[in-house]
Parts: sequence; C-alpha cells; structure tokens
Amino acid sequence: MYFLRWFLLGLLPLLALPSCQRATEPAQLRTARTAILFLHYFTDSLSGGIDDMARTFNQQNTRYELKSVSLDHEAFKTSIQDTLKSDNPPDLYSYWAGARTAAITDELEPLDDVWQQAHLDASFAPSLVRAASQYHGHKYLLPLTQHEVVFFYNKKVFDALGLKPPGTWAQFLEVCAVIKAAGLTPIALGAKDRWPAQFWFDLLLLRSAPYAFRQRLMSGTASYDDPRVKAVFKRWAALLELGYFNTHANDLSWDKGANEMVFRGEAAMTLMGTWNISYFSNADHHWVAGRDFDFFAFPSLREELPKVILGPIDGLVIPKKASNKAGAKQALVYLAGVQAQQAMSRGSGALAPNLQVPLGFYSDIEQRIAADIRHSAFFAFNYDLATPPAVAERGLDAFSEFLAFPKAYPEIIDKLARDARERFRAPDRP
Repeated sequence: MYFLRWFLLGLLPLLALPSCQRATEPAQLRTARTAILFLHYFTDSLSGGIDDMARTFNQQNTRYELKSVSLDHEAFKTSIQDTLKSDNPPDLYSYWAGARTAAITDELEPLDDVWQQAHLDASFAPSLVRAASQYHGHKYLLPLTQHEVVFFYNKKVFDALGLKPPGTWAQFLEVCAVIKAAGLTPIALGAKDRWPAQFWFDLLLLRSAPYAFRQRLMSGTASYDDPRVKAVFKRWAALLELGYFNTHANDLSWDKGANEMVFRGEAAMTLMGTWNISYFSNADHHWVAGRDFDFFAFPSLREELPKVILGPIDGLVIPKKASNKAGAKQALVYLAGVQAQQAMSRGSGALAPNLQVPLGFYSDIEQRIAADIRHSAFFAFNYDLATPPAVAERGLDAFSEFLAFPKAYPEIIDKLARDARERFRAPDRP
C-alpha cells in the first residue's frame, strides 16, 4: 500500500507537465486549476479513448484539471482495495460494474446528487442503471463503456474456405472442422492473464442453461457440481481434445498472442470483447471492419433459451475519502455527456451507455453490435464481474487449471465447488 501511494504521488509532477494540448492554453488556466487525480486501468491495448475523453474535459473546464494515472488490470484490482482505505485516495477511479462495485460500496461516495443535478435518468436506460449503477438503493457508478463479448474472425480465412458465420452449435463445429482440416487453428485463445478464459465458461453456460440458473450460480445458491456446470466443462474439453484451440493458451496473451494469430491468418477466430474493434483497426494493423475482419455472436446451443448478451460495463466511482469530491463530481457530470462518451467510444471500440449518442455516430460494425444488444433478452456481466471477487479469483484459477489439464475437469469442478461454498459462507468475503 505504501509503495502504491508513493507511486501515485511521485507521478503527480510528471502529470503536471504541460502536454501538447495544454501548451495551447493560457498560462493562467494551467496554473490556477485544481487537480482531479484519476486512477484507471485503461492501459496498453485497452488504452484507446481514455486520453481523448480526459482531454475533452480539460479543454472546457477552467477550474479543474483531470490528471490520469494508469495501472494494468491485475495491479489495479489489488491497489484499489488498499488505496480506498487510505487517508488520501485518488479523487476518481475507473471500475467494473457488477459484483466488484457491490463489494466496495462502503468505501464509495453515493452519486445520487450528481444523478439528480445532471438529470442522468434521461441519459441512461433504467435497466442499465439497475444493473450497473445502483447498489443498496443508491447510485455509485457512472457508466462509461458497454462491451459485448463475441467472436472476431479473419474474413480472408473464412472467405478462402467458403465459410459463413455459424448460428448454431452444430454449424460452429462444422466450421471448426473445415478450418482444422485446412491446417489452421480454428480458435485462438490467450489466457495468460486468466480472464479471457472466463468468456468460454460464461457463454457455454448461458447458451445451454437458463439465465436464472447462472444468476444463482454467481450468487452462491447453486453449486458448481451441478450437472449443468459439468456439461459446460465436458463440451469445452471436447473442443480442446479435437485440437480446435491453439496449444499452451495459458502462456499466450489475448492481444499480442491470440489476436495476432488471427491477424496473421494462423487462426481463424477469437472470442473477445468489442475492444478488439479498436485493436484490429489501430495504426499497427489498419484492418477495416467488414472487409478484413468481422464478428458473430456465440452460437446457440438450445434454441428455446432467450438470448443473453455477455460483457463488461466500465464506469467511474468516487472514493468516500476523496479530497476533491467537488471536482470529481463536476468531472462526472461532464463525462456522462455525449461529447465525452463519444470520445471514449471512438478510441475504445465500446458502445457509449448514454442514450443520447445518435446511432449514426457508430461505425457499421458497432451499429450491428448495438442491434445485437437491443434484441437480446438479458445482459449479463462476465464471470469475474458477476460473482464476488473472492469466488471469482478461485474460478479464474480453475479455468487456467482446466486449460492445462482438460481431462481432469471432474476433479477441478469438485474442488471449485468446495472452495466456492467456503468463500460464499465466509462472513468477511469482499
């Protein structure tokens, strides 16, 4: 904890240096404004949009300046637990909506006054507010991005093999068989950071069991040794046994590993969030959506089940002990608006949660993703955002162990079921 606080304080002088953008501002504005320290996890391949969004705030605000400090995802998960309880936390955090926000509301500032002041009920759908913003009767999180987890595929590979995006599981298996026979890897998976593997567990479960069952599993009222969970691992193990995934998934990153396999044409597709739009379209790749790559939703396993969309919602929260709550709240009001949310969307590949962002703002692929979300019955947070953090950590470890030893899935499930029961019973679980 002391190292992180030193790290944040040590970066402040660097953050205060005038950027190219701030160099054009009058000197009195640069020296008179009060800092809003913003700690976030938008780094490396996930960094698109965050600087653009902050810049839009700094260009129009004469009283405050938003100063960003970034940490990678895994470091952030640990650091927020420490800095929230310190006497001098940052003024603003990015955070994941769902179970992770629910676990820290005692340390957060309610945003009910911001909601009322900015009339935010007119900007965000009631269903989104209930799922992402409201906890224990109060608003705590301002939605910033909305993603969907889908298959991204190399169109050149699909076209060369005469393949169409599959809609059913049987069609999906046929597509994988054709790709494998052509000497290519059907599915690229980079699970070095653990979290990419969760999407496979989530969507295999949501396509084969009712949404309500998954909700019970995430809340601890259903068990991991349920036959429906065992069926998920059995189906997943069969895909691995058939050689439809790349080898050594636990040693490969999701971006420089799995995504690059798809980009080079070594693999045909990868299951990932819509931040991949930004990745494949960036200056290093220059792919054009609809020409070089495209997406399709995870195929159906049981037609009678209502369609569920899976993905994260990123948002902004204010610590209860923040020293500049007034500035942080003013920043939230602005960052909830159309201009700021468009800036974030443009760089990140995410949909903007603000309802007032016009559909015409989005690219064709983003419009199709928006339609996919609109036409679904439910929106579910991915595994590590849907279940308490202590349980999620054990689950992510189990998925990694499964990828290394898929034939051992019965034993892995049994241990996960025992561990999850213990963690749900623990009175002090986060």
